[in-house]
Amino acid sequence: MLFYTINNLLILVWAAIFCWHKPSKVKNLIFVIVAFAQLFAVMVFRHGIGYDYNMYAVGYNFMTQDGFSNLTYKDWEIGFVLLTKVLGMFLPNYMWYMGIFSLVAIIPAAIFIYRDSEIPWLSTVLYINLFVFFMSMNFIRQMIAISFVMLAWHFLKRNKFIPYAIIILVASLFHQTVLIMIPVYLLVKMKPNFKELIVYAYLLLWFYISSTGFIEIITTFFHEEYSGSAFLTEGLSFVYVILPLFVTVAAFLLVKVGTINVTNENKYLINLSLIATLMMLTMARHSIIERLSYYFLFFIVLLVPLIYRSLRTKGISYTISETKSINLTTDRQKFALALVFVLIVLALSYFHFYYGLTEKAHGVVPYDTWLRTSWSGLLSN
Repeated sequence: MLFYTINNLLILVWAAIFCWHKPSKVKNLIFVIVAFAQLFAVMVFRHGIGYDYNMYAVGYNFMTQDGFSNLTYKDWEIGFVLLTKVLGMFLPNYMWYMGIFSLVAIIPAAIFIYRDSEIPWLSTVLYINLFVFFMSMNFIRQMIAISFVMLAWHFLKRNKFIPYAIIILVASLFHQTVLIMIPVYLLVKMKPNFKELIVYAYLLLWFYISSTGFIEIITTFFHEEYSGSAFLTEGLSFVYVILPLFVTVAAFLLVKVGTINVTNENKYLINLSLIATLMMLTMARHSIIERLSYYFLFFIVLLVPLIYRSLRTKGISYTISETKSINLTTDRQKFALALVFVLIVLALSYFHFYYGLTEKAHGVVPYDTWLRTSWSGLLSN
């Protein structure tokens, strides 16, 4: 855990140096470059980190030796198999292969946060603490699909379905679960209000009650290897839903009181975060749902800065009745509201992070690097 604590502290150091005092686009860009270069180093020098790391290493060696006469391997999608075989023509070993996919994970995430986040340092902290970063070191095929979803966000928020759908279909060549984002295009258009919450709550209750049979039916023809496994019969802790639930409820309340403007982009972010919350509630019963939740979870890294800016700009002003109202709109009150919100989010995110480490989430602890083996070999010679 010490390794990841130092990593987190360095991210905060870069934030303090570049972002906390008189932030600007240039300072944000420098922060993103430095912070994600650090995260890239963590990824590229890892060895055996991520439960699926060895599986992909073995797969790389097998597929590169197998040639192009066979474009199948296990149940892996053809796009990933073909890409692996092409890379195998040029790369000397699987460590270079993992390095390429480290770039595929880090560059889109860095661009996504710099381009779309109102507070890049805060989004970067959440990207780490919500395990999107750890997921990228474990679910490699899905990580590629999620990188495509980050690109598709540009078209989703502009209501351009055709390019959005094309990107999702290309992403499905690397992980088919991303196809869930096609119907999501319609779901996110619902206006965030408490009527919507009732509809979603009903759907969640229905799915929660009937989910075991429903998922068993799906796994009879899709990802059959999960049928009857612990991924379906066992869940993860409710701890993981605390932060998404807090942020989503806060967003709905602030829409209600008029603090958050309901633009298309804001509406989509809130709905995507709501879907993430509902999925993380469900994964408390079926851990397999965790994989689907990541398609939505990383949008929370954009929603939190949006809420902060809305509180900092508008505060809270709401008429409860003719005799009662809430009016927190002075500069000091707006600053206090925004600061308290961010401090709560940061506290919950670090609790989420360290609780996950104690459970060995994504198989990232203890951290190990191939440099250690290389150094040992050099010293022994």
